[in-house]
Amino acid sequence: MPHVDSVATGLVDQFFAQCRPEAEPALSRWREAGELDRITVSRLRLWVANRALEALARPSSSPYERASAVRERQLLIDWLEANGHQDLA
Repeated sequence: MPHVDSVATGLVDQFFAQCRPEAEPALSRWREAGELDRITVSRLRLWVANRALEALARPSSSPYERASAVRERQLLIDWLEANGHQDLA
């Protein structure tokens, strides 16, 4: 599913673009080998869940924005699981 892969990897890239400098080793592993460690996967899951919650709670967001955020959350979680990326839980 190339579309799912591109959306999911775009979300991962967006996550890293917003990260602090201490995430640099994880970013390097992602860019060089496509690998995500367990703590990064956990952080990704929290980040994407927060995005969805913020979209749902923001009065100015449209129904489309809300639905997109929820859909992207599920897409990323499904992609992480399908590609064997495990979190800390």
